[in-house]
Amino acid sequence: MFDLVIMVDWSAAASPGPAKPSPDRCWLAWAADGDLSDPEYFRTRAACMTRIHELLANFDGAACVGFDFPFGYPAGSGLGGGRAAAAHIARDLTSDELDKNNRFEVAAKLNKDISSDAGPFWGCPAAAASDYLTVKKPEFTHTEFTEWRTVEKFLREEKKEHSISTVWKLYTTGSVGSQSLTGLKELNELARQPDIAHRIKFWPFETSWEVDLNGIILTEIWPSLNSHASYDHPIKDARQVLACRDWLLEKIASDDAREAFAAPQWLTPPQERKCRIEEGWILGVR
Repeated sequence: MFDLVIMVDWSAAASPGPAKPSPDRCWLAWAADGDLSDPEYFRTRAACMTRIHELLANFDGAACVGFDFPFGYPAGSGLGGGRAAAAHIARDLTSDELDKNNRFEVAAKLNKDISSDAGPFWGCPAAAASDYLTVKKPEFTHTEFTEWRTVEKFLREEKKEHSISTVWKLYTTGSVGSQSLTGLKELNELARQPDIAHRIKFWPFETSWEVDLNGIILTEIWPSLNSHASYDHPIKDARQVLACRDWLLEKIASDDAREAFAAPQWLTPPQERKCRIEEGWILGVR
């Protein structure tokens, strides 16, 4: 089904990681033509994206690249999902070769555009706080959209996965909002690389879920869905990318992979359309 599988653990850090492989920086694991990589560590997002581009450029067949950050925002927020959200964020977000970035400034601007008030994005160092971005979570008063995407609401309420974070939280333990901002910016750049641009599709936005999985399929993953206890590596991030990669390889081997990319049958037609058009989905959540 896929000639190349890459799974990525992302980081929104604003400076390079240590030279020694460390937690909370970018990691990836890949598989191709029966070869399985060891976990690969990157001190910066820029270095990680260079490696991903290199791998994709060297394989002509179908590829799946999973990233552990949300690809979309709650429907009605105006931010959209997939390629549209990536392009929207990339207009203002900057990140240099050493990962210095302006994500808090961008979040404040987005808050101003969305609501002319603090929120829905929240969480930042005190020095980055402003009238539009607060250190602590403000009251969620928005009526046009919800705090949680459909997939996150399902995981929290039906699967009792309360460790999943809202895309609006930008800072401190468990936050994923900054990963999404910096990650979508990089996906926008990846999707514009001349040698691979024509092959890239954002799942499920541009694939109609499992219908069109040819080319390079960019997917959202949540590593906590897969157990990593059996892997022998001292760093959790490294174990998680191995577990995510091997989960998909097992699905491919058992001919169950296409079902994993399909829309859950329990979604109502309006929910399905909302997730496919704006919010996105997490690969493997059924």
